[in-house]
Amino acid sequence: MTNPLSAIQAMPPDPLLGIMAAFRADDRANKVDLGVGIYKDDDGRTPIMAAVREAEKRLAVSGDTKAYEGPRGNLAFCETVQGFLYGASGGPADGAASFMTTPGGCGALGVGAAFLRRLAPERKLWISDPTWPNHVHIAKSAGLNIARYPYVADSQGLPDFDRVEDDLRQAEAGDSIIIQGPCHNPSGVDLTLEQWSRLATLCQSRGLLPFVDIAYHGFGASLDEDLVGVRTFLASVESALVSYSCSKNFGLYRERTGCVAVQAPESEAADAAVSHLADLGRASYSMPPAHGAAIVAEIRQDEALYASWVEELDGMRGRLNRLRSAFADALTERTGDGRHGAIARQAGMFSLLPVQPDAAERLAADHAVYMPKSGRINIAGLHERTIDRVADAVAPFLTA
Repeated sequence: MTNPLSAIQAMPPDPLLGIMAAFRADDRANKVDLGVGIYKDDDGRTPIMAAVREAEKRLAVSGDTKAYEGPRGNLAFCETVQGFLYGASGGPADGAASFMTTPGGCGALGVGAAFLRRLAPERKLWISDPTWPNHVHIAKSAGLNIARYPYVADSQGLPDFDRVEDDLRQAEAGDSIIIQGPCHNPSGVDLTLEQWSRLATLCQSRGLLPFVDIAYHGFGASLDEDLVGVRTFLASVESALVSYSCSKNFGLYRERTGCVAVQAPESEAADAAVSHLADLGRASYSMPPAHGAAIVAEIRQDEALYASWVEELDGMRGRLNRLRSAFADALTERTGDGRHGAIARQAGMFSLLPVQPDAAERLAADHAVYMPKSGRINIAGLHERTIDRVADAVAPFLTA
């Protein structure tokens, strides 16, 4: 009898994990990691934020149980995310929004994708191009049918929204669409407020169910400004799913702190949808993790801790903006191509460089500069002292 595991083939290695391994194995002192998508400070560390450290100390003293919190997790955390998402309005007028704690933003996307499959198994999920590989991976793992829509920059460094609309007009009623929130697209290019409004109109007119993915809140302009477009969008559509991650803005990468939300025409429908999400979570991870959600709730409920967190987040954003401007200037100077100035007008941690196909391999081998083959770079991996060297290395590989 043949053992069922005998013929199984190993999965190909994750390309990003391969970059991480190669970077760690490189013993050159001048190596630069522009690959992995985590925030790094000037010393190349991903620090524990001061407010997070203090909140953890308090929780260590006040905590009196490790029991499950239930399928929706920490409700104070859910209320915090609801406050971020809807701002002063607090949410739909009739309370038709329900929230549930998840294992990170990917956990929110995972149960959301499974819910879409349960809701309409024959329908398509539209995903932008470019996007993050895990968007496609999660959708395929949930058994969803996938379609792509373009998310490309025009000559001004903004999404070519006419092309976005043209492709999405092919979507059918009941299809879903992943829409990336502020600073989320790997291109570093965000939708304008007008484009958010146009996208809401398109979703409503074609009967599409949007799934808004928010993972970099606070890295664009400010906590409030970043979500103006999202709030305008949610105010203009009847129904939506939302995933929210605290990995980046709270630095809680390993705590897997996320939330999934459902906005529906009536509160009963929102609650019913979350009951399905909880059921899908039960079949996957059973109950959501508690520690990261408790940290976020503790920070939000304490005025001093919240002010400390906002100040540190502002500092992270300011550093990214300075690095963006300096790198854009360096590339423009070396290439004479003003298009690279668009990097300074982008937002968040990422930018997408127009590089030749073999650029990543040659940059790693010859210059100890590591990035994915797509040319997507993490701006936080730069430093003022490395920008000129990285620009010198990268400039010859940029396409016209």
